[in-house]
Parts: sequence; C-alpha cells; structure tokens
Amino acid sequence: MAEKVDEAPEDIILSDQVMSLAFHPSKEVLAASTVDGKVELHGYSLEGNKLLVSSSHHTDSCRALAFSDDGANLYTASADASIGAFDVAAMRPCGQLVNAHEAAVSCVLMLPGNFLASGDDNGVVKIWDLRQQKCCHTLNEHEDFISDMRLASDERTLVCTGGDGYLSVWNRRSGKLYAMSDQMEDEFLSCQIMKHGRKVVCGTQSGTLSIFSWGDWGDVSDRFPGHPESVECMVKVDEETLITCSEDGIIRIVSIQPNKLLGVIGEHEGYPVEHLAVSFDKKYLGSCSHDNTVKFWDVSELYEEGDDGEEGEEGMDEDGDAEMDVEDDSDDDSDDEPRGKHGRKGKKDAAGGRKAPKQRGFYDDM
Repeated sequence: MAEKVDEAPEDIILSDQVMSLAFHPSKEVLAASTVDGKVELHGYSLEGNKLLVSSSHHTDSCRALAFSDDGANLYTASADASIGAFDVAAMRPCGQLVNAHEAAVSCVLMLPGNFLASGDDNGVVKIWDLRQQKCCHTLNEHEDFISDMRLASDERTLVCTGGDGYLSVWNRRSGKLYAMSDQMEDEFLSCQIMKHGRKVVCGTQSGTLSIFSWGDWGDVSDRFPGHPESVECMVKVDEETLITCSEDGIIRIVSIQPNKLLGVIGEHEGYPVEHLAVSFDKKYLGSCSHDNTVKFWDVSELYEEGDDGEEGEEGMDEDGDAEMDVEDDSDDDSDDEPRGKHGRKGKKDAAGGRKAPKQRGFYDDM
C-alpha cells in the first residue's frame, strides 16, 4: 500500500508580523491579522490561495480573531482597545466598538447564544451580548494581561489564564467568580481543557505545561517540562493529545498524562510561532510567526487517529457522572510589537488610567 503523502496549501506571506489566525467554520477561508492592524481574509486550497480582502479598520496591532458560529461575522480585537465586527459575505467592516476596554484587547472567544468574551492587558475580562450590543459582565480579578480563555462543556464555566500567573474560573452567565488559583511563579500564556473535563493544561513562559485537576484550583497537580522556551498557543487533538507552538519556532505533538513528546509537525526555522488554528474539516493546521508567514500543515491523519481513540464525552468522569463540579449560582440568561504574548504591556504599564468614553454598539455606524 502506498504511503500517504502529506499535502497542504502553499504558505501565505503577509506584509508584517502575523499576530493571530482563525479558520472559517464551514468554508475554506482563513483570517489573519498583523502587528500593523491589518485583517486579511484568504481563500486557501491545494490549487492555490487567493487574497479575498484586506482591511485596516484598526489603528494598532490586531491581536485576536474569532468567527461567529455561523461564519457570518468575524470579530477582531486590537491594541487600540477596540473590538471590530467584519461582515464576511459583504467583505467589509460592519461596526466597531471603540474603547471596548480601557487597555489593549489581548484575546477574544465566541460563546454560545451570541455572546463574546474579551480580555485585555489590564487583566479585565468582559462578556458581551451581541444581540443587545452591550457588555453584560465585567470580571476584574487578574492583575496582568489575559492570555487565553476556554469554555467548559457545560457552556457556563469560563476558564481564563493571565500573565500574572493566575488561573480563574467564572460563571460566564452570572459573572461570578467560582475559583482562582494560587499565584504561580510563571506567566500563563495558553490553556486547554483536557481529559473529558478533568484537567486544565496551561502553557507557560518557562516552557513547562502546568496541569490543574478540575475543582482543585489552588495549585497545579502535575508539571510537564520539555519545551525549551515559552508555549504560546495550544490546540486540542483529542482528550489526551495537544499540538503546541513555542518561541523556539517548533510545532510539537504532546501527550497529556502520560506526559510524552510524541513528535514534531514542523517549524518556522527559528522564528517564534505566535498562534495555531485548525481548519473546520480538521485537514489543516495553520501556524503564524514573526517571519510574516502563515504555514499550512496536513494534520488530517492525526485527527483521524484522535477521533478513533476518543471514548466518552467531555465533562464526564469515568463513571459517566458530570465532572463540572462548581458552585451552582443562579444563571442570568440575559445571558513595533516584536515579542510574543509575554512582551505585551501589563497592568502597570498599560496606557491608562484614563476613563473610557461611552461605549457604542457594534452596528451604530450602519
């Protein structure tokens, strides 16, 4: 039998350092943002890539991207403290929330029910109701930039990590804090929920993967050294396997408990890798780096193996009982930047102290 040949689209070269990537949820379209504030949408295929649109609706670096669940809108977060909305069908910006935060926005996450979470360099997390076009909760517990956010399978529990070395756990509907870890002597730069909701894995500045047991948030239960430099981003393959990217430019496959380095997918030839994303059909991994390049990697076989090996459902323990054991609060159903995340301004250095002007809705300019 002939050996499978890895195939992936050609690299995409952008005009400046690429900060973030996002794949469209149902089409062969990739969004990429740059340190100079541009947002570009590219069609990708084995036959060739095509630039669909380039927008400069931000005045500073665009650090994070998130498509809506239906792919109709792309939400963009910037160091200019704004969050933009981009109409994918019309290929144009359709609104911008100026001064969404008082500091640079560092990450965004789509939430079910047309909600959006955003984090900033001051450690503030906000939950936005996109239907009512307003902020419904502001979470103020972190002391430095929010690096990553993940939603548990109960669709209520939000896990956040920060450059202050804290992990926080929130009820995203009520805006109440469930728990906060002890402060670690390391910056948390990325996170993923693993082992059917029983573990949270955090990538750190030192390169160690810090592993929390769900519900035991005080201190880590396990540490997995092995990355020689910071772990900037992680994507989930299955409940035991992650793909990581590091400041050393190498993209690795790692197993969690047992903690093992399984292999290397590729590298950006010594340039720090800033972000990873997986296409909607799980054929391709996208990676971006300080070399101004987006690379595609064929990971279809890896995800096929991961799907075959999965058992049970996320959020269930070995007996089939729900694992999301958190306090049952009543839910409110109203429900020149050359370095990686650790180089961003923290709470004490952020431009600031100024009071943000009144926030405007995403679509007020329509």
